[in-house]
Amino acid sequence: MEQLIDKLLEMGMGQFMDHSRQDLIMTDEVYLKDIEDEGELEQRYMRLDLPDKKRILINDYIACVKTCDNRYSDISYMAGIKDAVRMFVYLGLLKDYDSSEQNVGANGQA
Repeated sequence: MEQLIDKLLEMGMGQFMDHSRQDLIMTDEVYLKDIEDEGELEQRYMRLDLPDKKRILINDYIACVKTCDNRYSDISYMAGIKDAVRMFVYLGLLKDYDSSEQNVGANGQA
């Protein structure tokens, strides 16, 4: 199964992820509202009278939080794919897999 996941990644799963997420986020009202709020808050933040040293520190912190969030999102997406493949194997819907992982249950345990 790990080979199947690796093959999916090699085949450009990242592009599928981006397209799927983009389609979903553009119709998600909560996400769109959060993006709108983020833009307004960023404008307010930029108008704050902060010394350069403090602004740089805050900017670095914000960039780090965003990077971690993006990476977490990618990892969660891949975990979902991995879980779906495991479930398909468990249900007998996916036959082309490594037979050593045949008895993997829904909790990922053999």
